[in-house]
Amino acid sequence: MTGVTTEETHALAGLPPANRTLLEHPPLELAVAEVRFDPTLTEFSAELGLHLRERLGELGHPFAQLDRAQQGQVTINLPVGGEPVPQIQTVSSGWRLQTTGGHNQVTLLPGMVAIQTSTYERWSVSLRPLLESVLTVTGELLAPALVGRIGLRYINRFVDGSAGSPAAWKGRLHDQLLGPICHPILGDRLIGAQQQVELKLGEAQGAIIRHGPIVDPAAGGAISYLLDIDVYDVEPSGFDPADLVVRAEYLNRTSASLFQSSLTPEFFQSLLPAPEEDPS
Repeated sequence: MTGVTTEETHALAGLPPANRTLLEHPPLELAVAEVRFDPTLTEFSAELGLHLRERLGELGHPFAQLDRAQQGQVTINLPVGGEPVPQIQTVSSGWRLQTTGGHNQVTLLPGMVAIQTSTYERWSVSLRPLLESVLTVTGELLAPALVGRIGLRYINRFVDGSAGSPAAWKGRLHDQLLGPICHPILGDRLIGAQQQVELKLGEAQGAIIRHGPIVDPAAGGAISYLLDIDVYDVEPSGFDPADLVVRAEYLNRTSASLFQSSLTPEFFQSLLPAPEEDPS
C-alpha cells in the first residue's frame, strides 16, 4: 500500500464504498487512532513532553494542557482459601496533551501513540492532519524501528428519546445485526443484548464490531443503540509516517463502509441532509 494517494484508497476486503456525504445528525461520539511500535525508551522525561507539545504547536496543532499519562497492568492473586486480590502496577508512563475543553487528546507512551477527538467532522479534517503531525514528531523524538499495529476506532451512539424498548431499533439497524431483538418470543422481553462481531478483512487486517441497545440515562432512560467499530492492521512494518497514514486511511474507508452496512438504507438516508429544492 506504500505510496498510494488519498483518492485511490478504498475499503478493504471488497467492501462496498461508503457514501461520503457528511451526516446532518452524526451519531459519532469518539474517534480514536492508535499506532503501536517497539519501544525505544521506557520512561519519558519532562523535556520530551515539552518538546512534543512545542513541535505539534509548530505544525499547527496547539495543545493547552500537558499531563503525565500512565499505562497500568492488573494482576489477580488467588491465595489458597482466600479472596482474589487485584494488584495494579504501573508498567510505563508518558505524556498526554489536551486542547482546551479536552475535545482533542494526544497520548504518547513507550510503544504506543494515540490521538482521539470528540468533535469529529471527517477524516481529512479531524484525524488525518493531526495523525500525520503526531507520527512525524514521534519519529523525531523516538525513532521507532518496527510498527506492530495500526488501529482506528469509532464509537457511535444512536439516540431516540421515544425508544422505550430495544425493538424500537428494528428497521434502523439491519435485522441480521439486531439478532435476538427480532426473535418472535424473546424480542419483546429483551432489555439488553451486547454483541461482538469479528471480521477478517485481509491476511493481517480485521475489524471488531461491538453493538447493542442500552438503557441511556443521558436520554432520560430511553433505549439508545451503541455501534462501536474497531478496525486494525497488524502487518509488521518500519516506522514510515507517510505509509502509516495511508494504511490508516484504508482503515478509515473500511470503517465507514462497515458503519453504513450496519444500517438499513432508509435509516441511513434519514441521517443525511435533506436535498435542496430546485428553485425552478
